[in-house]
Amino acid sequence: MALLQRDQARDIGWHGEKLLDCDFHLMVEGKLTGVFLGLQGGDIEVGVIKHDIVFPTGASTTLFIPGATSFSPITLTRGFANYIELYNWLMQASYGDIIQARRNGTIEMRKSGETKLRWNFENAWPTKLTSFGYRLKEGTKSSIARASLTIVAESIVYEYLGLLEFMG
Repeated sequence: MALLQRDQARDIGWHGEKLLDCDFHLMVEGKLTGVFLGLQGGDIEVGVIKHDIVFPTGASTTLFIPGATSFSPITLTRGFANYIELYNWLMQASYGDIIQARRNGTIEMRKSGETKLRWNFENAWPTKLTSFGYRLKEGTKSSIARASLTIVAESIVYEYLGLLEFMG
């Protein structure tokens, strides 16, 4: 999918709503497990296999063939989550029960309650859970507890939900 150039976007009536102040909803096996304010990672990379060829004339060339597809870890940050659910999931993987720990799910990027982007992942399990992110709320003496979660997945599939409006 190519990103729209500004001129193309203007020609099709794009209004340029900024996708700031979005939140990321983590659904694991169909159950809302957490809502986070930050998302990092999830890179999708196709490996390259180099294949050198020598022709009968002595000339040579290198062919590049697509290799295995890999997915970088996904880190969701500054979230409010079902900590016990996430902790039990992490411990399941930690204790070696990786068959049961692998789960499918979805991360939805939402703004004003409307889903703008969706990533579906398969056979994922958590590698890190940070739970002691306390911060004082500005102007008050109350604190907010936030969780961060890093998961690895065997597959990540991007689901297109329509025209995306990133820039203002």
